[in-house]
Amino acid sequence: MKLTGKKIALGCLAGVLAVTGLTGCSSKIDGTKTVVTVDGEAVPLGVVSFLTRYQQAQTQAMYEMYFGGADPKMWDNVMDEDSGETYGESARSDVLDQVELMYLLKAKSGDYDVEITKKEQKKIAEAAENFIAANSEETLADLGVTQSDMETVLELQTYEKKMYDPIVKDVDTEVSDEEAQQTSVTYVEVSTAEEAEEGGEEVSESANEDAEKEEESSPEEKAQKILDEVLATADADMDAIAKDVDENLSAVETHFTTNPPEKEDDEDESSVSDTVPQAVQDAAGKLSDGEIAGELIEGEDAYYVVRLDKAFDEEETENEKESIVDQRKQDLYEKTTEEWKDGADIQVDKKVLKSLKVTSNLKFTMKMEDAEEAGDETEESGEDVSGNDISENNVSENDIAEDDGNVTEILQDDNDEASSEEVSSEEE
Repeated sequence: MKLTGKKIALGCLAGVLAVTGLTGCSSKIDGTKTVVTVDGEAVPLGVVSFLTRYQQAQTQAMYEMYFGGADPKMWDNVMDEDSGETYGESARSDVLDQVELMYLLKAKSGDYDVEITKKEQKKIAEAAENFIAANSEETLADLGVTQSDMETVLELQTYEKKMYDPIVKDVDTEVSDEEAQQTSVTYVEVSTAEEAEEGGEEVSESANEDAEKEEESSPEEKAQKILDEVLATADADMDAIAKDVDENLSAVETHFTTNPPEKEDDEDESSVSDTVPQAVQDAAGKLSDGEIAGELIEGEDAYYVVRLDKAFDEEETENEKESIVDQRKQDLYEKTTEEWKDGADIQVDKKVLKSLKVTSNLKFTMKMEDAEEAGDETEESGEDVSGNDISENNVSENDIAEDDGNVTEILQDDNDEASSEEVSSEEE
């Protein structure tokens, strides 16, 4: 939860500092209304609205980049059949949860000697003022945001970022070699599962095809041929040998946790160890570094040719130690903040929250700023309000919707005549 929230927050921070314009229409809300109170502190709807719209645009951009577009009715689709909650309503709730936590982080900041400096506060005010100046009154009405809301957003994000390290500073960073030990292996998998009939139609088109299939080597024969060649070849290239036998086969070079902890009954998170077949792990445990299993290893639905590369892979073990410490920090952060939320008096005005519609007829897409202008603005700004280089933040976040390295901003298309071609194509 924390890492995801942090990424969204930092992306929004970078985007706001570099934004030059946001346009839209016909989704006006009253951003001055209180949508939730957190231990008596009122949260204006404008804050939740801006973060929700940014996340909506960011999600749309991600689908465009990786999948060529999203389901036109994505936000209207029901996510939970029991409650009837749509994906749009769920996204709105997630942002509200994040905002509630941000307010708690700000409230607890004094306990951790965390504060926003005068320099940071000045940058926040300037960024918020620039955002308001760059947008039309109609657009700001659509978002329901004021300069005060934007300053609040930036303040909350800055507190969120600053609070993480102090909260997790007492985490035990000592990890033993035994706990983190990684074993590296290379293996070829030859599946014994029957191939599914393509399209549910005929398996073969002619008697000749049937005859050819009968002459094909069985999975066991293929695996044995690969093993024989690997054993007979010094410094064997297992991947090349596998492909020589069957172009669809390849060798997998990977690693797994040598001594994985026993999982609790309610644990279902997968790990690298879970992705390496147990039969391969068991076989590797009987080999020495560089040794190849002299027999085929038979799994539930495949044959394996296995080579142990390193029983104790120092580099991967060090990487695993870092991952373990990061997870400990994550666990402590979530435990601490969940306890805060459980003990807080949080009152949501559901009627006000429902006035913020996240539906598929409200189109949000990422718009790219001119690359030259973006570069000039980044160079002038130098740092964001939390002391990080803006260009560095943009690099990490622009992977979501990158266009020649430009910075992202939000463009709302809601029945916008100027964007009729784009909207109509999405509706199709």
